[in-house]
Amino acid sequence: MTMAKIILLLLVLAPLRMAAASTDCPGVPSLDGPFACGESCGTKLLQDLCIHVMVWGGVDVSGAHKEGATGYAVLAARFAVESMDATRLAAGKQLRQNASLSGQERDAYEGCLNDYAAARSSIDRVANEMLPHCRFAGVADEFARGVKSLESCWIRLMRPPVKSTMLYNLVWSDRYKLLLIHLLDGKLLGI
Repeated sequence: MTMAKIILLLLVLAPLRMAAASTDCPGVPSLDGPFACGESCGTKLLQDLCIHVMVWGGVDVSGAHKEGATGYAVLAARFAVESMDATRLAAGKQLRQNASLSGQERDAYEGCLNDYAAARSSIDRVANEMLPHCRFAGVADEFARGVKSLESCWIRLMRPPVKSTMLYNLVWSDRYKLLLIHLLDGKLLGI
């Protein structure tokens, strides 16, 4: 699957609408989307990703509408889960259809499928605990487990010839999506 097809798949997937997150947790600030992104993200790349995630989720980014900060963090987590699902699909397809993968590449891809299953599960739990339950106590630990699982895949891909494969670029992108969750959680929610 080409990168363009994967990006198209991500854009076509049904986004989580912010309306579902309109009732936020007590004591959480309400902010407009662009302000939330600007406050949380220190680089233009991450700010652009943050705005993209908000548009994907149906957030009014004109600055006229405010949402609770937890909703933004949950939206980033849902976006990351969708992206990780697309990465797993692409890796699985390569394993099934690309006979030219070396043994080292196959081993890395198979290991990454397991790593991604664990990472996805953790990030999904993070989103489910934050809204609607407003449970933040275990979120940081669960998020750390998700990051550790994704990093395990990343380490598998750092060795040539795997570093030059399509999966390397997808995992690189997913790492930025997890960084965005971390920034939103930390800056807006103090998690």
